[in-house]
Amino acid sequence: MNSKSPLLLTTASLVLAVVLSSCSGAALEKKATQVNALDNHLSVRGRVCTDPPDPNGFPVKVVMLVDQSGSMCISDPPGSQGTAGLCEQFATAVGIQTPARVRALQALTQQFATQPNVQVSIVPWDTNVKNVWPPVATGQRFARPIGIDTYIANLQAQLGKGTDFQGALSYAYGVIASDIADTNTNNPQLLPRTRYVVVLLTDGTPYPRCSANDNLSQYADPQNPELIWQDSLPDFCNITQGTDPISGFVTGTDRNQNYQIFSYVDQLMQLKPAYNVGDIRLHTVLLFSDQGIATCNALGLLCQDIYGVYPNTAPADYPLAAHQVATWLLQQMAARGNGVFQEFRNNDIQNLGLGALDYTSLASKNVLKSLIVRSLRSVPNGNGRAVDSDGDGLKDDLDQPFAQKSNQFIGDTDGDCFDDNFEVIHSDLGFTPDRKDVRGCDPASPLTRNCVCRDTDGDGLSQFGEAYLKTRAGLADSDGDGLPDGLEAQYGLDPLNRNYNVDTDNDGIADDEELRAGTDPTRPDRNLYDLAAVQYTSSAEVQPDGSVCYDYVVSNLELVTPPNGVGAAQAGYNLFKVWFAEAPESAVSSDYGVWKTACAWAQYDPSGIRVPAGPDIQVDNAAFLPPNLLVSDPDYLTRCVGLPPGSVP
Repeated sequence: MNSKSPLLLTTASLVLAVVLSSCSGAALEKKATQVNALDNHLSVRGRVCTDPPDPNGFPVKVVMLVDQSGSMCISDPPGSQGTAGLCEQFATAVGIQTPARVRALQALTQQFATQPNVQVSIVPWDTNVKNVWPPVATGQRFARPIGIDTYIANLQAQLGKGTDFQGALSYAYGVIASDIADTNTNNPQLLPRTRYVVVLLTDGTPYPRCSANDNLSQYADPQNPELIWQDSLPDFCNITQGTDPISGFVTGTDRNQNYQIFSYVDQLMQLKPAYNVGDIRLHTVLLFSDQGIATCNALGLLCQDIYGVYPNTAPADYPLAAHQVATWLLQQMAARGNGVFQEFRNNDIQNLGLGALDYTSLASKNVLKSLIVRSLRSVPNGNGRAVDSDGDGLKDDLDQPFAQKSNQFIGDTDGDCFDDNFEVIHSDLGFTPDRKDVRGCDPASPLTRNCVCRDTDGDGLSQFGEAYLKTRAGLADSDGDGLPDGLEAQYGLDPLNRNYNVDTDNDGIADDEELRAGTDPTRPDRNLYDLAAVQYTSSAEVQPDGSVCYDYVVSNLELVTPPNGVGAAQAGYNLFKVWFAEAPESAVSSDYGVWKTACAWAQYDPSGIRVPAGPDIQVDNAAFLPPNLLVSDPDYLTRCVGLPPGSVP
């Protein structure tokens, strides 16, 4: 359905013609106030308001990567690897009942449970990721953290052996990337409003680390942690992984090297610009207990290598080396992840809290993103404006059977759901206004049997136009640049590429500014812009409920005199469409916007007709509708401000 379709040859128009068939064309015209000097310019003014902010519309999705390696029973006791051993002996000696990380996770998830917009994914990991919540079998990536205290408490009895950073980060990336892909398909408008937060909580360094090259002249050590690390378990890395293999690891290749860990962090961050996500952060938290190792050694349990063995380091200094390497690595990860690094050491571990990290949503008051008023009865033409009776974007002089094989009173002459202007612009690709295109709608064709033109988002493109241009049928502005897709398509611009600071015709005026001003962004028309650009002014007022109301004036709109159509008395009737988009103040430029539209009729004939007689027409908030409710002739005849063609005052 063409949002710029003509006011004729539709059901509403035909009914109107039958009802009024006994009247003369002259009798149908509004008896307008006669004025001495008719002004052919009009202003649209009014007050339009945004919606109050809704925090629930700004999702926060948190991935908690919880280290479950065996050393955790020393760093943050108690804990168990499932059989009686070192962990149980240490727990008995220190007498602590609940690990600090369990208390911190329970407190955090209880806080999140009171916030409907927050969902979590808890990912325990050691040699491999295991026992995630929500369970994989549910098909959920994230869920509201309600009633999971027991699940969290049981983590302390599920400790493993390794500390596979690479696998944990790979899993987190997969969860977030797939969630983004799903949202991008089903609810793309949510992505600019969504914050993803990854928290990696660990007590040390990656283990095992493997190098594909066993003959380097120099490997990493605590003083040079940025280099390639040599095999920490040569047999595991090169021969067999034994009874605790890493899923997906191939012996003889690199594993848990810095570049691999950083690569996953970088890939995670690249999802933000690639999919227009509101925010992605990765925070790192280190729990490190020198005191725990000292206590362990004092008990005769010999724990100096519990955090790993390091080259060029005396065994007694292994814990210090581990702390040095872990601190460097986690700081680097947090910096790459636009997050923060936190450390809890020795006695501070018992005061572990995870609530100080940034989990806030991107919610903010909704403000004006875009305001555009367009004439649906004229188009820019050189130094002036030309009549476009059917509003398809093609001026009447060209919208003729002898010129383009089209009808100046029918926006889509052949009825294939591509308007005439679209088909003229894309004529080099086989489109013609007088013949149904196989890429469009043909109710008689087996490919599109009984099809109907629909504009589900009200942007001016039918579902066939959206499919051809690869724009989104559920977003009025697919690239979020503040310009409806149909408006960009009218001039052959790409609705998938933002028109910020782009000047297609090199006339010194950016494309987006030209579209708002009513000039042509594809043809140099600086003179028209200087003399007749549409002007916008507005002032904002914040309301008690958090909404923002704008008193606006859009002036210098030129009135033209379209001719009568066959069966439709529309001489001199001008139709103006008002587009308004709001977006959260925190993301005006990136948000796709929530759009609404209004429309207004005016009439003008230089011989002595002007309606309204005054300089402006009022279009207030109550006149604005969702864009998909203002796309067809019946919509324009019944839902616009002012007197439409055929109306009786």
